Amino acid sequence: MFRVSQEIRLNTSSSAEVTRYCNTTNADSENDCIFGKYQRTPDADAYPTENPLVLVAPELTDPSKVQLLHFPNGAMRVNSEVDFIIKRNGVKGNFEVKAESPSGMTAITPLQLIDPERLRASFQLKEAGLYKIHIKCNSVPLPKSPFIIVSICGEPESNVRKMELPVFKSDASCVTYRGLGLTHISLEEKNEFTVDGSAAGNNMLFVGIFGPKGQCDEVVIKHTGNNVYKITYEVRDPGDYLLVAKWGEEHIPGSPFQLNAI
Repeated sequence: MFRVSQEIRLNTSSSAEVTRYCNTTNADSENDCIFGKYQRTPDADAYPTENPLVLVAPELTDPSKVQLLHFPNGAMRVNSEVDFIIKRNGVKGNFEVKAESPSGMTAITPLQLIDPERLRASFQLKEAGLYKIHIKCNSVPLPKSPFIIVSICGEPESNVRKMELPVFKSDASCVTYRGLGLTHISLEEKNEFTVDGSAAGNNMLFVGIFGPKGQCDEVVIKHTGNNVYKITYEVRDPGDYLLVAKWGEEHIPGSPFQLNAI
């Protein structure tokens, strides 16, 4: 065989028949030969025998949009269960959570799909020390990853004396409230309202907000004194919301509140 585009000499003279049977050639005779470039036929094995591969790249990922809900921000005891939620906020792709123990062992944490926007991750702290939680989306680490959890030794939960709640004497119907946060919702802004329980007796205030995609992203309750509370919350998704406010186990007047975010 000759190489691709190799220049070869073809003998087309009348003496070709002679040289065919005799080992004599006249290589210097231009009249006896034609010069040119000839393309050889590719070998059979040069043709593809498999279907071409199509590589699909993941969509562009902006990990800064992803939120971690209920992630522990303090020390936890050994054998405690870590449970938190990953909220996509529109980010598409695959998530991966790895827990690196204080001894250096790394384990993949299984993820449970709650809804298209939220994933739940849970695992148990088996050692005392510093845990590193590596979280990636489409192989891109989230900002501030790895996240740190401190695990400390302590008595088992069954041996810890539990505090009993006192018996409160209160009247939720005497609770008053004010603020625009109970009449309408502004998207991606701080919504505020005030709950005044100074005339309702001693008890605890509970506030929860449920929307189209589950629980509200952020609810902050601040006690300003004399059973007066300032509540701040923020939502990102438009739609109908249900705001529940309880004084102890009883709803305050008007609760649950039906709100709409546009």
